[in-house]
Parts: sequence; structure tokens; C-alpha cells
Amino acid sequence: MSPSEYTSMSFCKESNKLVGTNNFLAWKKRTDLLLKENESIEHIKGNINILAKEQTQALAKYNKDETRSQRILIESIKDSLIPYVSKFETSKEIYDKLVELFSISTTEEVISLRN
Repeated sequence: MSPSEYTSMSFCKESNKLVGTNNFLAWKKRTDLLLKENESIEHIKGNINILAKEQTQALAKYNKDETRSQRILIESIKDSLIPYVSKFETSKEIYDKLVELFSISTTEEVISLRN
């Protein structure tokens, strides 16, 4: 088993999965690190060169990396959250939607979580 497979398996334990705003920051950090480790973070950032995708070999690598990125994201969230992201076709769209849904943007939201 390769190190990234081990990390992916341990990362996706039930206790590490995204459940909502209360564990979003921990989930985001773990997910970002796993995506970096698997050389998939550029898909999330949307930094893939469109011209390179037109070449057959580059397209095959892009598709493999994109699938890996999506799998990491889907396996890192509770099943109950999958309907919220199932319509999206790219890992960037999935990641952005999760960030939109669960990131805390105001002090009032942070305070409300503590109560």
C-alpha cells in the first residue's frame, strides 16, 4: 500500500468526514493536505491549462487526476451531504460548493456555533 493510499484511507474514517460547519475547518485542512499530497490541488484551484487538455496524453492525465480529486472530496464527506454536490461535474465546483455551504464568514456565525 502506497503512503497516499494509507493517508487517504485513514483520512476518510467516519470521524474525519465533513458533517457541517462545526467540523468544516478541520475537514478543509485535512482535505487540502490530502489533495496536495495526491497532486490534485490544482484541480480544486482551477489552475489547469485548458490548451494542454486538448492533447491526448495530457487529457488522459487530466481525467485521471480530476477523478482522483473528486473521489477524495466525495469520500471525505458524510453521505447526507452528497446530494448538495452531486450535480457538479468538476472537483473545483464540488469543493467551492462545500466551502460556500460550510465556511464561517462572520463573527456572529462563530459565536452562534459556541452557544
